[in-house]
Amino acid sequence: MKRRLLFPERLMLGDGNTPFNVVSTIRIKGSISAEQLSHALACIQAKHPLLRANIIDDHYVVQDHPAAIPLKIVHSTDWETVTVSELAQPFDTTTAPLARLTWIRALGYNDLVLTLHHCLCDGGGRWALIREIVALLDNPGLDIGEHRSLLTLEDIIPLSQQKGWPLFKAKFTGGMIKYGCQLLAALVSAKGRSKTLREKDYLLHWKLDASTTSSLIRQCNAMGVTVNTALCVALAAAFRNVKGDQGAARVTCPVDIRKYVPAITRDSIFAVGLSITLDIVDDHNKPFWTRVQLLQPTATDKQRRLNTAMLHALEYAHTAIPHMIKFLTYGKLNYNLMFSNMGKLDLEEHWHSFDIDTVFSPAVIGPFANPNTILSSTFKGQMDFTFISNDDFLAKEDAVAIKNAFLQILKEVLPSTTPILTV
Repeated sequence: MKRRLLFPERLMLGDGNTPFNVVSTIRIKGSISAEQLSHALACIQAKHPLLRANIIDDHYVVQDHPAAIPLKIVHSTDWETVTVSELAQPFDTTTAPLARLTWIRALGYNDLVLTLHHCLCDGGGRWALIREIVALLDNPGLDIGEHRSLLTLEDIIPLSQQKGWPLFKAKFTGGMIKYGCQLLAALVSAKGRSKTLREKDYLLHWKLDASTTSSLIRQCNAMGVTVNTALCVALAAAFRNVKGDQGAARVTCPVDIRKYVPAITRDSIFAVGLSITLDIVDDHNKPFWTRVQLLQPTATDKQRRLNTAMLHALEYAHTAIPHMIKFLTYGKLNYNLMFSNMGKLDLEEHWHSFDIDTVFSPAVIGPFANPNTILSSTFKGQMDFTFISNDDFLAKEDAVAIKNAFLQILKEVLPSTTPILTV
């Protein structure tokens, strides 16, 4: 089984050697064993062809006899240290599975740290794998099914977009993307400039307590806005409070492609996604919730207009990838950020022999000049945040100040007087 990498997958592959990883951690209280974990990993590998694939000449090649997904057992460390280390460890994409698992065995709990190459799957696929691992730990005999083929471009692009005017438009747009990337790359020089040192990566983590999380959701409902839009405005304001005019005026938010493409099911792993970009106007003369309400129609409209036409166009711009990578790696960028809110996670808390104590939001960092990424998720009524960046781009003390400014903004704009906890 073989398939060419689609444009977003190829972009996230990079040079094939530099790490572009996503790391997700869950904390389990109760009894699990190495045998159970190995069995669970073998089952998900048997189900998903991409977990049996290597990347050869820009193609996924599914192996008949793949190497097993690595399982590493460690003690006397914490999930944040392991996460930062895993973000920096490259995959051998030509010979090894594009996934690995670290089991942190600690007194009273077990942390499972799943690391995936970002070209392997999106957030929905990553969460599908975690749900399957947990279900198999609880019931090793569970039948999780099997995907017998790789999703292709034809699976996600409607037939109506594969001919006539939509096809012409895709080819034309792809050509314009190629020209634009060539132009941007020509304006950027890599001479005398080095790539970002992974040793300077860092991770900040915090949670909102259940009361504050509930208050935020209730207030957003009362104001007729989404939690995602409110968080975007709060984060952009926090960046500006710390970085001034260089702060995040633009926030890019990934959107789950499964909402728009029926062929990509809830349990599919697939790395091609959709996103919207929001320009956040810095107008402190207006109250916070007024700014959120003014932004909401734009966010709603952009999400409503999402479709697979751009993904189709990108397939006619493959030769632009080296130019785009050059610009993203060496271009002069401001402190804009990627923000991904996974929302409420659909995972049961209580199982037969263990409980899910905590789900930590994922961490991701790529080889590009701007690594600012904030991810959030909600489990057991608590909103959880990870903030990943690099000290050479954004000083860690500035990131801590941004986090504190964000929490202060929430404290000021929410009606609840309950203290906002940071963990």
